Amino acid sequence: VGYGWLVLALAGLATWHAGLPLPGSAALHALAVGCIGGLILAMMARVSLGHTGRPLVASPAMALAFGAMTLAAITRVALAGSQPRLAVALAAGFWCLAFGLFVCCHGPMLWRPRPDGRPG
Repeated sequence: VGYGWLVLALAGLATWHAGLPLPGSAALHALAVGCIGGLILAMMARVSLGHTGRPLVASPAMALAFGAMTLAAITRVALAGSQPRLAVALAAGFWCLAFGLFVCCHGPMLWRPRPDGRPG
């Protein structure tokens, strides 16, 4: 999904630079919130599973976290030009939910021993 946001952001920036009616901030938020935020969350989830010797399978809570990050991006992009304060408030809430779920799900596995007994 994060790579999809990259495509949308680049298309949005091209549209904006071409002078078509699209707020430039919408394209930048697609890049920042959707692409970068989504890919950072996904990479942190994958790396914390792999480096702690766990199967590379997202839990239902992490699926909810990825959904929350997507909602943050959709909210921020869709409301960027018309209602910026509401967009920031809603997107920030979804963003905090996404990373809060990550901390709750993956935090404990980062300060406990690996289940396979290997070092690391």
